[in-house]
Amino acid sequence: MTRPTDLPQLTRISINTTRPICQVCGQPLHEGDDITAYAYRAAGEPAYAIGYIMCGADIHEHPTVFTRGVREYVLTGHIGTCSNTQTQSTTFVLLEPSTVVTSPTTSSEPRVHREATTPRSPTHQREQEPTPLLTAVRDHARSDGGPRREGAE
Repeated sequence: MTRPTDLPQLTRISINTTRPICQVCGQPLHEGDDITAYAYRAAGEPAYAIGYIMCGADIHEHPTVFTRGVREYVLTGHIGTCSNTQTQSTTFVLLEPSTVVTSPTTSSEPRVHREATTPRSPTHQREQEPTPLLTAVRDHARSDGGPRREGAE
């Protein structure tokens, strides 16, 4: 659930980059483009920050592992700009955020918002142990150095 005190902080939050790109596919993003953003705030911190952005209003899976002690949001919205005429600078911001997933500080379990604009749940990628060298050699190589033949043991 999006807390009422969080929504004003998440609206027009700085994307913290001068050249926004999708963290997954590297696609350059521009003002008006739909994005998915990961926002977080550690316990005791006063403000949220954007950790990363993805393109296309949620076309990529969420490879997010949530952390206990950190309030986290996965949000959809679009890129806008905020200009400071005194410093002649422009900052990219998230506009019209819609909450897709939340994770409160008391848990590392995500809460998927069924009313959100995405039908998918975030993926939870489990880290695997690397394949032992001898197993990799046995399973994927031939003694003559050529490609492995199908059906050959």
